[in-house]
Amino acid sequence: MRMKGKTIFNASFDVFAETYHSVRPGYPAELYADIKRLCDLDSASRLLEVGAGSGIATVELAKFGSKIVAIEPGSHLTAIARKQTEGLENVEILEQTFESFESSDRFDAFLAFTSFHWLKGEDKYQKILQLLADAGNLVLVWNYFFQTDSPVTAAVNRVYHELLPDVYPGQMDVRKVNEEVFSVLTRREQRVTQNPLFYPAFMRRYLVEYNYNAETYPKFLNTFPKIVLVDEAKRLRFLKRISEVVADHGKISVPVFTSLIICKRKDYLLQAVADSRKERR
Repeated sequence: MRMKGKTIFNASFDVFAETYHSVRPGYPAELYADIKRLCDLDSASRLLEVGAGSGIATVELAKFGSKIVAIEPGSHLTAIARKQTEGLENVEILEQTFESFESSDRFDAFLAFTSFHWLKGEDKYQKILQLLADAGNLVLVWNYFFQTDSPVTAAVNRVYHELLPDVYPGQMDVRKVNEEVFSVLTRREQRVTQNPLFYPAFMRRYLVEYNYNAETYPKFLNTFPKIVLVDEAKRLRFLKRISEVVADHGKISVPVFTSLIICKRKDYLLQAVADSRKERR
């Protein structure tokens, strides 16, 4: 997982770990309720969370009472996650990659919150299959950031066009931006639902709008890889202008579309169907 010569963990997510934790939005309460209910999770369940980040989702999952093993390769993010879950005896935070993770345990759910796309290669599904119990669940969640059709958004997009034309080529239009984000969402969902080892048992999308001010919105933008990789002087000038624009308007709203996919093991389903036919004979 590399990005222009840097590992992704040494870029926006880990170098700016404190910022990431303070300004990145979490996930809707309804989503956690759906996961708990549909995966039938309780204090006897074992969960594997991959790409736990600063523990934003880990803290909420811990409320299920389940035993959680959370993997995060970024050292700064791991430190925050451990601090966030301090005192929670049902949570173990490991600083390592999914690729290097090995366990003889079988988990009732494999969960990834806005991190699954960083796991490269189709063989990741095979490894997940080996880590899951027969009736285990593959739970994938993504947050997608859209734009509102507002004066402040238009002003922000003009700053992008003026100061970062090489990073974001062309005039940024709200409709075009939102269409591109939705295309990414759709492609990711299709790749998951079309893999041969799992089948989608449940899909839902949630929409929540978050408000940012002149201080928090530049910090929010500074958690995205494309922004972080900009030359420091240019990046700081860009963020300063963004802060001034938001200050002029008071705030900026960011609609966040959260996608949830819960998949079941296809082999387990087919075996269950075959066994049920035997019983009827």
